[in-house]
Amino acid sequence: MSKTRQTTLNELKKIEMGKERDKESAKNVKEVKGPYELPEGWRWVRLGDIVEINKSSVNPQKDFPEKKFIYIDISGVESGTGRIKEVKILLGKEAPSRARRLVHSGDILMSTVRPNLKEFAIVPPEYDRQVCSTGFAVLTPKENVLSKFVLFALFSDVLVDQCNRMMLGAHYPALTSEQVKSLKVPLPFKNNKPDLEEQKRIVAKIEELFSKIDRIKELRRQAKEQAENLLKAALHHVFSRADEKGWKWVRLGDIAEIIMGQSPPSETYNIEGKGLPFYQGKADFGERYPIPRVYCIAPSKIAEIDDILISVRAPVGPVNIVNHKCGIGRGLAAIRVKKVFNLYAFYWLKYFEDRWEAITKRGTTFEAITKSVLLRHKLPLPFKNNKPDLEEQKRIAAYLDEIAEKQRKLLELYERTERELEELKNAILDKAFRGQL
Repeated sequence: MSKTRQTTLNELKKIEMGKERDKESAKNVKEVKGPYELPEGWRWVRLGDIVEINKSSVNPQKDFPEKKFIYIDISGVESGTGRIKEVKILLGKEAPSRARRLVHSGDILMSTVRPNLKEFAIVPPEYDRQVCSTGFAVLTPKENVLSKFVLFALFSDVLVDQCNRMMLGAHYPALTSEQVKSLKVPLPFKNNKPDLEEQKRIVAKIEELFSKIDRIKELRRQAKEQAENLLKAALHHVFSRADEKGWKWVRLGDIAEIIMGQSPPSETYNIEGKGLPFYQGKADFGERYPIPRVYCIAPSKIAEIDDILISVRAPVGPVNIVNHKCGIGRGLAAIRVKKVFNLYAFYWLKYFEDRWEAITKRGTTFEAITKSVLLRHKLPLPFKNNKPDLEEQKRIAAYLDEIAEKQRKLLELYERTERELEELKNAILDKAFRGQL
């Protein structure tokens, strides 16, 4: 442990007046009526009867302004895993106003802001007597109550559903301390007190099953990364050896018309579907085709079906294909190819899209892709009989379409599998807290 860290611990110990916290007893907890029937030996209890909501507080700005401390914010807790993924090391005088709650090893941090996001975690020993955000309810389990059992209960649908029903505030939905205390938790009992050994058994079983699921998820993640590179690899295979194949390089301005976007007056925009769909930049792009969100009754610049849209302002380079007549703002340009198969040109621009920043970079900022840059941009074309080989372009585009479709289906499969694995975790928790695991 560093000298600075030990100093801070000493400061926080002094603030606690040197007193050791005694765990309150959870014996003779009052049973309440819960959402469903539990097996013999289980009881529904209020969360506030089996944990203490620890409100020990500090003021780093006043208590130790020149000392460093560890600060845990809600953003540093990984959703749904129980892990603290990131902490901040701050001087006391740098502490935000919400850095007030003192935490101890084994405490459960429960975000009371949008608790449905499941930003909950157990404080590990290395963060003992450090500081967390007041956006957390700090739960200290009472005697014979296991921290991990409470944590897994908070992750379960039965607790999340209760939180959802009680959250207050439309824009910043949160729970009060009293609402947290009132949450109903299923708990195994023995000899009229919480059964600690049964809690340990259930937690061990959940962790065993979750570990297997996490292993599957990791393998799926690796497979997904490979799938995400399928099209990129195919594009590289096609275009990286253009010179070896004897293809000719032609300027985009010689085979396409460039229409730079322009933004009409804001009063011409609407979201009611009046006029043409209006696209302003990468934010409007889908996987291949743009997605209508905003419409315009008087667009200044029009893109036609089969035009290629390219983002000309940061981020520069991404492309989509127009599948309906639309208006375009100044963040986009439309490329209307002639004498060349448009999908072939689209795939070349997709292959090149990560390289535009190097062209447009000026000092420390990224400028827009100008019309002159687009006109001068060169792309390789297969030729036959001294003219662009349209059939070869179509063959290449069909091959890349096939790869793109294969990639789409694989990624869709992996996303569906990811959801199913999360649902499996929820099912395990449901069985666990029905006394069936």
